[in-house]
Amino acid sequence: MRQLLTVATAQPRPSLADQLERITPRFDALTQRARLGNLSQSDFNDLEEEAQAIARELVAPFRGRGARPVAAPLHLSADGTKGTW
Repeated sequence: MRQLLTVATAQPRPSLADQLERITPRFDALTQRARLGNLSQSDFNDLEEEAQAIARELVAPFRGRGARPVAAPLHLSADGTKGTW
């Protein structure tokens, strides 16, 4: 009986464009659901959650999967140099 030796080969990392393109179907589905109109508050909340998930996936190729989104400050000083969160 022959034994088969399998060699793990490193798969090339998908290009940035490939990674972004994988998100397109989910964004299209989100847009389609939003076009249906007459959204209840629950529907609206579900759409927002999906949009947030898509947004995380959208920035992941640029920042890495483990990166946390940077929240905008709640208040900026008049000169724009200080913020509070």
